[in-house]
Amino acid sequence: MKAAYLISYGQPDSLQYGEMPEPVLQENSLLVEVKAVSVNPVDWKVRKGVLKFIQGSKFPRIIGADFAGIVKESAPGKPGFKAGDRVYGAIPAFNTKPGALAEVAIADQKDVRLMPDWLSFEEAASLPIAALTATNGLRRCGVTKDMTVLVNGATGGVGHFGVQAAKAQGAHVTATCSEENTALASELGADLVFQYSGENMIPEGTQFDAILDAWGKMERKKIPQLLKPGGVYASPLLIPWTKIQALIARIRYGRKFTSSNMRKRPEDYNELETMMEQKKLKPVIENVFPLSQSSEAFNKAEYGKPRGKVIIKI
Repeated sequence: MKAAYLISYGQPDSLQYGEMPEPVLQENSLLVEVKAVSVNPVDWKVRKGVLKFIQGSKFPRIIGADFAGIVKESAPGKPGFKAGDRVYGAIPAFNTKPGALAEVAIADQKDVRLMPDWLSFEEAASLPIAALTATNGLRRCGVTKDMTVLVNGATGGVGHFGVQAAKAQGAHVTATCSEENTALASELGADLVFQYSGENMIPEGTQFDAILDAWGKMERKKIPQLLKPGGVYASPLLIPWTKIQALIARIRYGRKFTSSNMRKRPEDYNELETMMEQKKLKPVIENVFPLSQSSEAFNKAEYGKPRGKVIIKI
C-alpha cells in the first residue's frame, strides 16, 4: 500500500512517500481504508522527534493521528463496526504503532466512531484532536452563557473551533489573530477581534472570565492582567514547569491556569456532531494535499500559518 512514513526524525524531507506493508488485523481493532487525515501540531512534533523518548527510533514508521475512512475489516466477534461503515477518530500519537497516513490503517475500536451521513471525510478528519481540545479547554474554563471569553490564536486549528464552540455556549467572544485573519475571526462569530501586534491590540484594563490560549504563546505575566478575579486560563501547550507559575497565579492573583487537552468521551463527540448539525460549528479547510505531498502538508502546518485545518486526502 502507499503511505507516508518517517525514515528518521528531523525536517519535512524526513517524511517520505512510498510502499509499505499493509497492517494485519488484530484483536479489538479495525482495518480502515483511509480517505482523509488532518495534520496537527502533535504530528509534526512526532516528525521532529520531540516524543522520541517515548516512541523510540525504529524506522520506517507511518505517522498521523486524525483520520476518516471506511471500515475494510473488523475483528471477529466484536460488535459495533462492520465492513463498509464510515468512521473517523484519532490513532494515539504517543505510541509506537503505525499511524493514519496510509491507504489502510489499523485502529483500536475504542479510538473509532461512526460518521454521520452528512459529514464529509475531510470534515470528519479535521475534528478529533483540534475540536475536542478546544471544547475541553472551554469546559475546563467553565464557559457558560454570557461569560466573556478570549480566544488567542482564533483562526488556527484549535482556535477556530474554540471561537465557534464558545459562541454556541452563548459566550461573548473576543478573538486575537494576525491582521490578515481578522475578517475570518469575525465570520467565525467573534464579537470583537484584536491583532497580536500593532495599533489594534486589546485595550489596557480589559479583562475576561476565561482565556483559551489556542496558540499557546501568551506572555505568562500578562495572563493575570487579562483575567478577572477567579478567571481561568487554559492552553493545550501548558507544560509542567508552568505548574509553579499556576500555583503562584492562584495564590497571588486568584486566577487559575489549567491544561486544555483532547478529551474523547462519546458525549464529547456527540457535542461536536450536534453543533455541526445545528450549523454552529464548521471546520475551516483551505489547504488540501494528496498523500504523495504529505511532506509539503506538514511544512504548511508547521511553518505556513494555515487558517483552520490542513488536510491530506487519500
